[in-house]
This record gives sequence, structure tokens and C-alpha cells, in this order.
Amino acid sequence: MLPYTKTVLRNGTRLILVPMEGVNSIATAVMVGVGSRYETTKINGISHFLEHMVFKGTEKYPTTDDVNTIERAGGLQNAYTDIDVTNYHNKVLSEDWLLALDINKELALNPRLPEAWVNKERDVILEEMKRYEDEPANKVEEIYHSLLYPHTKLGMRIIGEEASLRCVGANELRNYHTQWYAPERMVIMLAGAIGSQSNNITEQVTEWFGALPKKKTRNIDVVTPSQTKPQLAVVTKRDAAQAHLIIGLRAYQRDSEDRFAWGLFNLIMGVSFTSRLFKEIREKRGLCYHVRSGSSAYHDVGSWDIYAGVATDKVEEATKAIIGELVRAKAGGITEDELTVARKRLKTMLAFRSEDPEFWTEWYGRTELFGMPLMTLADYIKKIDAVSVPAINALITKYFKTESLNMSLVWSKPRDEKLLTLLSL
Repeated sequence: MLPYTKTVLRNGTRLILVPMEGVNSIATAVMVGVGSRYETTKINGISHFLEHMVFKGTEKYPTTDDVNTIERAGGLQNAYTDIDVTNYHNKVLSEDWLLALDINKELALNPRLPEAWVNKERDVILEEMKRYEDEPANKVEEIYHSLLYPHTKLGMRIIGEEASLRCVGANELRNYHTQWYAPERMVIMLAGAIGSQSNNITEQVTEWFGALPKKKTRNIDVVTPSQTKPQLAVVTKRDAAQAHLIIGLRAYQRDSEDRFAWGLFNLIMGVSFTSRLFKEIREKRGLCYHVRSGSSAYHDVGSWDIYAGVATDKVEEATKAIIGELVRAKAGGITEDELTVARKRLKTMLAFRSEDPEFWTEWYGRTELFGMPLMTLADYIKKIDAVSVPAINALITKYFKTESLNMSLVWSKPRDEKLLTLLSL
């Protein structure tokens, strides 16, 4: 028996329920398949702007105080905008699921978008943008992403640009909402102490979402990388007390079977105290406080990257050391013991996370929204158990290529071309 139920309404809206034993809470979410890569340069940032604005009031909850009823009921309320998804999510006691889902629904379907609030909220977002500009660790991720996908919608900033935000008014927000918040782009998620409420939830979701008219929306612009040599992007911040760098490679797209083996390799290389990068870059060499690796995968492309914050005068040494670890992995691969430890770590991490209902709204919600087959945790673990040392070593050979190396850097100095010459495997 599957640990979830899935219902598809006639207009394409999908509902997924994940009952959980031993919890008293329910996580609710309305996920919409739209984000920054669906925008144009003229209105870049509008997805995020819209997510902000819906909290200023809806038809049923006309003020911010009304929308914040969830907090007055003791629940958790939030939303986020990503490159290809916008998510309105709450977490409440099981008895309050109807209120939580009602507010999710109102935010997604019935925002008022009052003109009087648009300019005020634009100023708020511009201040948020300034905060990001003052955070080198965030800035280096932005320029790395733009370096990978230049002159594409995928490469645009989620928060937008100041010029594009100033082009967005109430009419643009309404038109964008009408265009993209279509039923076939929505996934409704509830996970937690559902108990005997499944039928009630399904009936309520059908009432609220089932009559929405279908809309024809266009597909994303597919990105086809054409990189033939290493690339370096540098932002100089004279007041930066530390250098923040990312070194990475192009990797697999979201639905690739490679993701199972690579998830284990990523743990081996750059997640927490047992990783190779932590041992070499921090413990042995003392070059940084924080070093980590991670993947970003989309419908059409993906990457794997390493982040570190180091002293400005140690950037060259750190770059050599990180590249050295990549060369070592490419030449010698991983060991059976490393794989055993990584497999145990991943299973434990998933066990811990799966105790939280919000984990399941993300796990199944994103998978469904992105058009991938729903995979249970048990099936995922079978995939992990099937990964072998030769399989991981084959992927290292597949992706560790000099021509796909990229580096971004935020520091207090101007661009140093010598760093580019270090990018070689």
C-alpha cells in the first residue's frame, strides 16, 4: 500500500495526501509551477514580488492581520519563490487544517493586490536586494548561477533587478497572476495527522479548486550549455573582510538516474565533518571555517559546486587545494568504506527529516509539480542501496571535465587571471 493518495481533478489540479502516525500536526501547501525562469527581463522578479504582495490581503482575508490568522492560531506560516516553483505553506495542529488550507488557497487564488501597497512593498524588496548585495556568501551564488546560464531566463535573479522591479505595478502583477496561476500548474499537499479526514479534505479541495478554468501556458525556454573552457566571474567588494568562492562543474538534469549515486558522492566529498573537503580544506590546511558541496538540478541542466569562505590572501591556495581534491577523486575514485558510511548517513538524514510533515509536502509536492514519477522513501532507499563504487567512479569520470569547470569569487581585490589558469582537471 502506498504511503500517499493522489487525486487529479478534472481541470488538472492535483491533490496529494500523506497520512502520518504519531504526529499531532498537519503541513499544508499550495505549490504553483512558476518562478523566475518563466519571466522576461522586463519584469524579472515579478514572481517573488507577487509572493510578497499576496500577504497584503485576499478576498476572504482582506488585510495582513487577517492573513496572519495562522500565527494567532499558533501555527507556522510562510512562502517562498524559487526558479521554477512558488510555494505557499503552513503547519498547524491537526484540528486547524481547514484554516491553514483556506489561507493557502486564498493566497494562491484570490490576492487583492491593492495598488496602495505595491510601491511600499517594492521598497521592501529593494531593501531585501540591498541586504543580499551586502552578503557575499549570497552574492557569490548569484554570480555563479549567472555564469552557468548567461543570457537565459534560467540565469536571471529570483529577486529581479532594480530596473525590472520598477516596471512592475498592480496591473502587471494581476496579469502575471492570471496568466500563470493555472489549475494544471498547481499541486495541493497535506501531510501529517490526517486520520479520518481524507474524504473531507478531498471534498473541500474539489470545491475550492475544481471549478477553476484551464489555461494554456507556454513551456520554459530550454537551456543548452555550450561551454568549451573554464570560466571565472569576479565581483569586487572593497569592504569584504573575507573571500567567498564557488568552484563547480556541470552535471545532470533533475530526473537523471545519476542523482542517486551522486547524492552519496556529494556526502563523501563535501557534507559535514566526515567529508573529504572538510578534512583537507578546513582540518588539515586551516583555510576556512565553512566548506560544503551541493547540487542544483533543473528540467534541462544541472551543476555540482563547492563553496568556501577563506581569507583573501588564501584564495589561490584554497583554489589549488579544492582542485587537488577533485583531481584526487578523478584519479582514484572513492572507497568501499566511504560508500558504506555515506549510505548510512543518507538513510539516517532521511529518517530524521521524514518525521516532519513539511518534509513530505516538499518531497512529493515538488516531484509531482516537476512531472516526475512519485517515489516512496522505501523505493528511494532501494536506489541508494543499489549504488556501487564502480557506479560512482564512472560518474566522476563522466562529469569531472576541465572544460566544464566554473568559478565565481566575491572579494576585495580586482579580477586575478591567474585563478583561471588553476581551473584544470
